[in-house]
Amino acid sequence: MVRASMPEEGEFPGVASERRGRRRIARVGLTGLTTLLARGLTLGAGLATLPLASGYLGEERYGLWLTLGSFIGWIGILDLGMSNSLVNVLATAEGRQDRERPVIAVSSVFWSSCLIAGLFFVVAMVLWPLVDWASIFNVHSAEARQELRLSVLVVIVCLALRLPTAMIGAIYQAGQEGYFHQVWSSLAGLLGALGLVVAIWSGGGLPVLSAVTLGGFILGDIFAGIHLFVWRRPWLWPSPTAFCRREASSLLRQGSQFWLAQISAVLMFQIGILITARLFGAAEVAGYGTMLRLFAIIGSIQTAFVAPLWAAYGEAIASEDGRWVASTFRRSLRLSLAWSIVASLVILVALPLLLQLLMRTRPHPQSPDWSLAIAFAVTEVINSAARCIATLLNGLGAIRLQALCGPLAGIFNLGLALLLGKAIGPAGVAWATAISLGLFWIVLMGREASHRLPVEPGRC
Repeated sequence: MVRASMPEEGEFPGVASERRGRRRIARVGLTGLTTLLARGLTLGAGLATLPLASGYLGEERYGLWLTLGSFIGWIGILDLGMSNSLVNVLATAEGRQDRERPVIAVSSVFWSSCLIAGLFFVVAMVLWPLVDWASIFNVHSAEARQELRLSVLVVIVCLALRLPTAMIGAIYQAGQEGYFHQVWSSLAGLLGALGLVVAIWSGGGLPVLSAVTLGGFILGDIFAGIHLFVWRRPWLWPSPTAFCRREASSLLRQGSQFWLAQISAVLMFQIGILITARLFGAAEVAGYGTMLRLFAIIGSIQTAFVAPLWAAYGEAIASEDGRWVASTFRRSLRLSLAWSIVASLVILVALPLLLQLLMRTRPHPQSPDWSLAIAFAVTEVINSAARCIATLLNGLGAIRLQALCGPLAGIFNLGLALLLGKAIGPAGVAWATAISLGLFWIVLMGREASHRLPVEPGRC
C-alpha cells in the first residue's frame, strides 16, 4: 500500500505538503463554486414556486406542505449514520491510495441501507393507519384533514426509497468531488420545481405536491448514482458479492456515534417547524417556514464551501498534514462568521419585501414578526461557527463527544423550545435553537475542537 503523502522524487516534504494543500483547496473551491451555482438555481426555482404554492394551497395546507417537506432531513437518522462513517473510511483510503476497502465499504453500506429501508417501511406501514395525524400536525380544516393521511404515506414511501441512495452524496464528498453530485441535484431541483408548477396547474392536491417535492431529491440521487457507478467510478458498483458483514458491523459501530450526533441536528433544526405546528397550528407554519427557508439560504451557501472540508481534513490527517488542517479551519471560521453576519443583516433589511413576494396566503401582506426574524438571524450566525467546528471534528474522526452531547443538546432544545414557545410564541422556538447551539456546540464542542486541532508551527 503506497501512501499519498509520499513526496515525488527529488521533492522536499514541505513542498509536497504545500502542493497537496493547494490541491485540496482547489477541490474545495471547485465544489463550493459548483454547489453555489447549483443551489442558486435550485433555491431560485424553489423560492419562485413558493408564491404559487402558498396562493394555491391556502395558509393551513401551505404550512402543512412546508412541514411535510422538512421530513427529508430525517434521512440521516434512518441510515443509522452509516453514510457519514463511509465518508471517513473513503477519505482515509484516498489518503492512503487504498482501492480495495472502498469497494467492500460501499457495497456493505448500500445493502445494509436497503435492509434498513425495508424494515422502516414495514414498521411505518403498521403504525400509519393507527396514528391520529390531524392531531399531531394540529390541522383543523376539512380539506387539510382529508389530504393529510395520504400525504404522510407519500413521505414514508419517499424516505424509504431515498435511504439506499443517500450514500451517493457521501461517496462524492469523500472523494472531494461533491461538485458532480451538486450538478445532478440542481437538475433534479429544477425538474421538481417544474413538476410542482404542473401539479398545481393540473389541480393536484397536497399528496401530489408532497410527492413532487420529495421525489426531486430521489431523482437527483438516481442521476448522480448513474454518473458515479457507470462512468465516474464503476469499480465501486455495490455488488451483493462484495458485501461484508464484518465491514457492515464496523461501519455501523462507527456510524452509531454519527447517528447520535444527527439526532441532535434533527431535534434542533427539523423539529422546530413541527413544534410550531403543534403549539400554534399548521397555519402558523406558513410564516415560520417561509422565514426559515429565507435564512437557511445563508447556511446553504456557507455549507457549499465548508462541507467539502470534511473529507479534505480526513485526507490531510491521513497524509500527516496537520498544519494545513489548522490553518484552513481558522480561515473557514473567520470567513463563515463574516458571511453569516453580513447576509443576515441584508435579509433583515429586505424581509418585508421578501415576505410580500413569497407569501400569498392572505389577501393583504403581513408585517414581519421581527422577534422571530432576529431569532433566526442570531441562530444562523451561531450555526455558521458550529458548522465549522462540526466539520473539523468529523474530519478528524473525533465524534465521541458529539455522540454523547448531541442527544442531550437535542433534548434540551426540545424542552426549551416548548417552554419558550408557550411563553413568547414562535420566536421562542427559534431562540431555543440559538441558545442550545451556543451552549453545546460553541462552548463544549468548540473546546473539544481547540484541543484536537493540530498545532501550527510558531503558534502556542
